[in-house]
Amino acid sequence: MAATQGANEIRLSVEFAGICLYVIEREGPFKPDQQETKPPPALKVTVLMPTCVPNGRVSAKHEDGDTGARHVPYLLMDAANLTAYDKLFDNVLPPDDPRNAELAKRIREAFGPPLPSGNVADGPKFEVVRRLTNEEIFLPGPRESIITLDPELLPLPDLSIYKLNGSGSPPERGIKLKPGLVDDTQPPVELNVRTILRGGKLTATTISESDKRNVGVRRGPDWDRFEAAWVGSIKWEQTIPGNSLTIQIRSFDGSQATPVTLRPVTGENVIALKLANLCETNPLEWRAFEPRFDKDDVDFKWLFRLFDAEGGGSLLRAMGRYKFPYPHLSPRGARPAGYTGCTGGQFGLP
Repeated sequence: MAATQGANEIRLSVEFAGICLYVIEREGPFKPDQQETKPPPALKVTVLMPTCVPNGRVSAKHEDGDTGARHVPYLLMDAANLTAYDKLFDNVLPPDDPRNAELAKRIREAFGPPLPSGNVADGPKFEVVRRLTNEEIFLPGPRESIITLDPELLPLPDLSIYKLNGSGSPPERGIKLKPGLVDDTQPPVELNVRTILRGGKLTATTISESDKRNVGVRRGPDWDRFEAAWVGSIKWEQTIPGNSLTIQIRSFDGSQATPVTLRPVTGENVIALKLANLCETNPLEWRAFEPRFDKDDVDFKWLFRLFDAEGGGSLLRAMGRYKFPYPHLSPRGARPAGYTGCTGGQFGLP
């Protein structure tokens, strides 16, 4: 993918962070502990954010007795992409047409001056935070296309090992996704936010190249016994034709749909978004308030709310566990993608 886009295409960049489950649907079956086997191509990735705020139907207490910290999902946008009115009339006149100056003047008179964008080091000068509750985010992109994963085995704990007859579960036991999580039906109350990614490239960002190469080392049933460089942030990038793009935020029951049109303001024609499900300790993501590093990521346990036991009953029993597993994180270096917080997990289909 080119770093600089053409005049009539946009590079959409979406960072995912926090408590997310990446459901990877591949062309064929793949067992995560088969380290020497090349995984089949990924057809799509569904990103699921569980409900991590206690309410009348979801409790903060996990099945193993521990209490989960609250996490709130939200969409973070650069307000400059919402007010780039000068992009409205791109290509109406040839670039060298003298009437362009008059057109730009009239646009400013009608809409006011657009908001400035920030730089890479400081981030946007004006940001818009849209809290998400029982909603799905529709991102533009091809309906059918292979999605590239970098690395091919994402450096996230793979809960597929707890499938029926998987290496991490007792014989004839295992776990499965709750019904309605990855299709168009009404999802269960344990799901708060969903988005489906097709095409483009999904990249582990907060991890070194050497750790990417060693990602397969901790993928067996004992993955949670050792410290590992599990990734804290995943970025999806896709090239979209045109000089603007529209995302849609729709409630799970279909009663409300909010289209949001965005236009690039940088010379590289990039629109950067963030979808996160982060702790309540730093909801505005101020970089000066980065929390201290927590090696034991117990908040990971929220992801097990998205699963049922095969045949019903206790999820812990289906996994052969007394407590839910969670990752032990190696110290992370610089965070080029911003605040990351908790680590997500992955699950493979079929």
